[in-house]
Amino acid sequence: MYQLTQLAGDIHRQRLAHAEAQRPAERALALARATRRAERAERRLRRAARQARRLRAQLHAQTANDQ
Repeated sequence: MYQLTQLAGDIHRQRLAHAEAQRPAERALALARATRRAERAERRLRRAARQARRLRAQLHAQTANDQ
């Protein structure tokens, strides 16, 4: 019985150590995902700004031609 208790304790300590070791890796992965999301959002923002400038220029050219 004592051996089973000791084995269970050893397994529990191993699992805790494994979980502690995984946390920094998980945080690094989460940071990488957040960085990629931010980069994608920045590209979408730039694309939207370019499209707005293009449409504004087209509208300006069209109103200049209409006058």
